[in-house]
Amino acid sequence: MKKYKFKTTTAFVTAMLLFALVGALILPSAIPDKALVSPDETESSWLPDGCRWLCRVKEEPSDQVWQNSADAIDKPKDESYSATVYLCGVIPLKTVELARTDTLCVVPGGQAIGISLRPDGILVAAVADVDTPDGQKSPAKEAGLNAGDIIHTINGTKMGRVSDVTDFVQKSHETLTIQGKRNQKAMEWTVKPAYDKNGKAKIGLWIRDTVSGIGTLSFFTDSLFGALGHPISDIDTGKVVDAAGGNIYSASIVNVDKGQKGVPGSLCGIFTSQKIGEITQNTDCGVFGTSAGLSGKKVPIGRKEDIKCTKAELWCDIGNGVEHFDIEIVRVMPSADSSKGMVIHITDDALIERTGGIVQGMSGSPILQNGKLIGAVTHVFVNDPTRGYGIFIENMLAEAEKIK
Repeated sequence: MKKYKFKTTTAFVTAMLLFALVGALILPSAIPDKALVSPDETESSWLPDGCRWLCRVKEEPSDQVWQNSADAIDKPKDESYSATVYLCGVIPLKTVELARTDTLCVVPGGQAIGISLRPDGILVAAVADVDTPDGQKSPAKEAGLNAGDIIHTINGTKMGRVSDVTDFVQKSHETLTIQGKRNQKAMEWTVKPAYDKNGKAKIGLWIRDTVSGIGTLSFFTDSLFGALGHPISDIDTGKVVDAAGGNIYSASIVNVDKGQKGVPGSLCGIFTSQKIGEITQNTDCGVFGTSAGLSGKKVPIGRKEDIKCTKAELWCDIGNGVEHFDIEIVRVMPSADSSKGMVIHITDDALIERTGGIVQGMSGSPILQNGKLIGAVTHVFVNDPTRGYGIFIENMLAEAEKIK
């Protein structure tokens, strides 16, 4: 009997240790680094549902202030503090920075916008050959330059525009030292220009100094905006553009290429001359910056815990101004990729008839549920354009609050 009890106790202790180990490895990634807590919430209500029954929260005074929270969105600057989350009240898992505040309010967007983004340098779109009297050659390729590289200087002279590069190469009759970066790593290339059949010096590069496109405004305040819900990537290289600035403009949708299974559709639009914001950040959660000349009715935001798998609204402009369309929240994934927190399904027959579902250019379209802004559209399912992903508005607001 004693031996049986000993084995049972050992098995129980082993199981508990394994449980604690698994919890310590998995749960921290599901717990946010920061959270907003309204006055009427309990101390652990901001935890994801799957963590609440396993974890205990101990709040701790903190001298840290959640920087810019008062300026970024419509709320008073309020108490900031930290809390430590414990597994079963014993094992510390993570310290979370909290801000106790009144309900957050922003203005939902839905307007089509034109986006003009300036890379941090000159972007190499492609490497090409130069047609010389002796045959084709590519000085840039021989030097090791690749599509996606960024050029900052040539022979120590800063390059700000495409014309700066072409003019410098044309006027130079010497080997060039190009400095820039690749995947955030500083690089240097030595390039000897070749001369084409017309005697013009060339190095064999296709380059650009702006990236432009049509998207949708997600939200704005008196001073800030957020759009897209995902980063802007270069169309040729597919790489996220490291932004040095840019602008957003009001835009008009002139045509819709309807999406169908296997073939994503798109909104076709034109920029106007009305600048409505300046871009300061291009992040995994979208494009953000300072806004100007925008107005509208503010609504409260809904957090991850507020979202239900039921009906919701999608606000977007597909040619007739901002309209509201019926959708359904199919799935909520609190710890998923930053731009893929929920799965949505377009159920509005009018939207499906006109666009086929979600199309390119609708990225950033705000999602509202029960009168609260809960997120924005980010991606479409290629094999089913009526379904796609959305980002949590919390994730976008966290990026917006970094703007100084």
